[in-house]
Amino acid sequence: MAKAPKTTDGAGGDGDAARISPEARGVAPDARLLGPDELHALLSSGAELEETKTRLLRVQADLENFRRREAQERRRAEEDGADRVLAPVLDALDTFTRAVQSAEAKGDMKVLLDGLNLAFRELERRLGEAGVTRIEGVGQAFDPATQAALLQEPTAAHPPMTVLQVLSHGWRRGGRVLRPAQVKVAAPKPDAEGKG
Repeated sequence: MAKAPKTTDGAGGDGDAARISPEARGVAPDARLLGPDELHALLSSGAELEETKTRLLRVQADLENFRRREAQERRRAEEDGADRVLAPVLDALDTFTRAVQSAEAKGDMKVLLDGLNLAFRELERRLGEAGVTRIEGVGQAFDPATQAALLQEPTAAHPPMTVLQVLSHGWRRGGRVLRPAQVKVAAPKPDAEGKG
């Protein structure tokens, strides 16, 4: 009987590796070895996977940069918008200040009143340039989309729900109501017997 040749497992053993079953080494008994073409295809797909991963990481970084730039642009636009709104207010404040100083220097209330009217007209003109307009309504039918009725006044001179007085002006920008007008509206006048 011929002796089996001795094999070493690289650890100085005398063939222990050959005696360990494939199952014990984590290899399925029906596993087959890959051929050169299959091994090449497997390595290529691993390289393609690595390349795809790299591309995805780049896309993710680009997306994060885009979001950061978008947030910065949004903040800058909000600041620019606030500056555009504040500029006419500051101009009107200067006019109010000059009116008060002039009235104090002259001791004349008419000068103060004229200065305040001038400042108000200038502020309203500048807001108009920004597309902000006052909501009118005296003598018109009450509009709940642009007005809030705070008071009612019984009267026979006007139809019910006619705006009699604007208590606080409303403002709109384009088609959007920034603040509804606060108004007093007509109510039916009770008849002589107290019926409404």
